[in-house]
Amino acid sequence: MTYRNARRLIELGSTAAAALAFLLVPLIAIWNSLSFGWVVFISSILFIGLYVGRNWLVEALSENTRRVIFRKPETQVILDFAARIGQAFTIPDLIEAIRDQVEKRADMGAVLVRSNTWEIIYQSPTTAARDPEILDLLQRNFREWSEGFSFVNGDLSISNTNVGARGFFVNAKGFHLFFLTRLCGLIDMEAFRSLYGELRIYFDRVITISELFEVASLSKEWELIAETQRSFLPKVLPKVDRLDIAVSYRPLVNVSGDYYDAIAVDDKRTLFVVGDVSGKGLAAALIMGIIVNTIRVAKDKSDLVGLIRGIDRAVRDMGFDDKYTVVFLGLADTEKKTLRYINAAMADPIIITQTALGPKLRRLEPTMGLVGLVPLDEEILVEEVPLRSDEYILLASDGVTEVVNAEGERLGETEQFERSLLQYSRQGAEDFVGSLTGLLYDYVGDLALKDDVTILAAKVGRLWD
Repeated sequence: MTYRNARRLIELGSTAAAALAFLLVPLIAIWNSLSFGWVVFISSILFIGLYVGRNWLVEALSENTRRVIFRKPETQVILDFAARIGQAFTIPDLIEAIRDQVEKRADMGAVLVRSNTWEIIYQSPTTAARDPEILDLLQRNFREWSEGFSFVNGDLSISNTNVGARGFFVNAKGFHLFFLTRLCGLIDMEAFRSLYGELRIYFDRVITISELFEVASLSKEWELIAETQRSFLPKVLPKVDRLDIAVSYRPLVNVSGDYYDAIAVDDKRTLFVVGDVSGKGLAAALIMGIIVNTIRVAKDKSDLVGLIRGIDRAVRDMGFDDKYTVVFLGLADTEKKTLRYINAAMADPIIITQTALGPKLRRLEPTMGLVGLVPLDEEILVEEVPLRSDEYILLASDGVTEVVNAEGERLGETEQFERSLLQYSRQGAEDFVGSLTGLLYDYVGDLALKDDVTILAAKVGRLWD
């Protein structure tokens, strides 16, 4: 029995039991000559209790059933493979995952082909995966199959069920991936759905990265590279209740190592991201795109430690020995009135608090070092600060605080900088970032800016209404 079918049975059974209890208790009350008012009262209380109890029972039994079904080793092989794909960025990463997760653990044969040309990208060393007749039948029977996943019969024709199937396949984003195995009937259908979803996201990543590298290597038109890079950044900022968000992003040249994002995790929590990749030019732009994409595809965007570790792996996997990133990840929760954050060596993010004596600045010190140079084996600290009504969260790259005037003084070290922030904090977010950007240009005067400038500001609304 599949997990979905088991959950349906649990829901139907619990609903039937609740309905029976709801009908019996009022009948008993009437039998005992209780008044109509008491019958209505008892029925109402019973309905609420049964509703809450039924939902709790369904979730508890479903979770227990899920653990039992997904504990099966065959299902776990596919789930582990899907999880491994979530960390892959290249075709060699996928091939390595196939070898480690399905060939060695389950003795499956795999064939990966490009759908439009039927070019074989990878074949397992098994006899079936390298048999020309089998490969020819797979091409004839499945080449025109639309995106999705399905199963392979013993005669290598299409099957809509995994029962008795000889294998399964996924068609996603222009790639066909076949698995030849007799274990299909032992694998829960949810595992195949999870695998298909992960492969769609993975091939999206591969295509995006491939296009970026192709433009970089074949084109001298840097504006094209800049357009590709800008596509990684949010086109619009999310509209979040009780948060007024604005951004100013000004690359020094066409491409930038700065990046930012604001992602509504749900209607109460918003993830803020601002970071900077070391160096300038194409390499920094490529890594910036990888980092933003890593955050976007993460399943749990509230797991700040998981996001940092994912960014670290992504940067190191690019193979640039001298590249790293500084980054701030902040999860603002307007329901809990908190900001949880990791500050990986970013120029101090700032909270501007409105007090009875006027606005005050509070700097969020770094909680860890650079990301992407060496594996992060140590524990990663997540700090938490309270959020209050009318506060500002200000995240800016070092192109803001380290800008210098004609006398060589850094703006971030001046009283003018703090005084201006306190003054601007009375404005809305859009005016705030506009005023701060204007301050930069006024400060440098006739000098030119020498770094990318990224400013992300969020003003907290009234949290106690």
